[in-house]
Amino acid sequence: MKYLVAIAACLPAVVFPSAGPASAAPNPVSMEFTAGQPYREYANSVSRFTAQVDFRTVTLAWSLEMTPSTQAVIAGTMNCQTKIDGIQGYVDDHRNLPPDYLLHSSVKVQRGKNYKLRSRCDFKALTTTGMQPGNVETAVDFVVR
Repeated sequence: MKYLVAIAACLPAVVFPSAGPASAAPNPVSMEFTAGQPYREYANSVSRFTAQVDFRTVTLAWSLEMTPSTQAVIAGTMNCQTKIDGIQGYVDDHRNLPPDYLLHSSVKVQRGKNYKLRSRCDFKALTTTGMQPGNVETAVDFVVR
C-alpha cells in the first residue's frame, strides 16, 4: 500500500493511505533541559508535545496531545505507544484512547545521556474516500544537562 505523508514542521508525521509516494518517518526535534530551563514544548498544526525535568529527582515528565484539527479527522479511538531509546524496557502503551486524550508519562533519566523518544498513535481517519488507516508519529531527541 502506498501512502501520502503530510509532515507538519519536524515533530509529527501524519500518514493517510493514497496513491501517492511512500511514507517517511518524522525528523526529530532536539530538546536540551537544564536547571535554568527545565521546561520545553513544541507545537504545530498536528500536535503539541511538552516536557519538563524535576532536577531534584531527575525525572522527565512529558505529554503529547493532538490539535483540534487532528482530533477532527480521527474516527473513533486511537492506540498509542511510546518508547524511549536509552531507557531499557520503557514502553508506554495505551489502547482505545479518545482523540482528545492527553498522552503523558514520567520516567527517571540520567544527566548527560542522550535519549530518543518515539511515539506513534494509530487511528481510523475519515477522508474523502471513506475510512482509512492513519497515524501520527512523534520524534524527540533530548538530553538533560
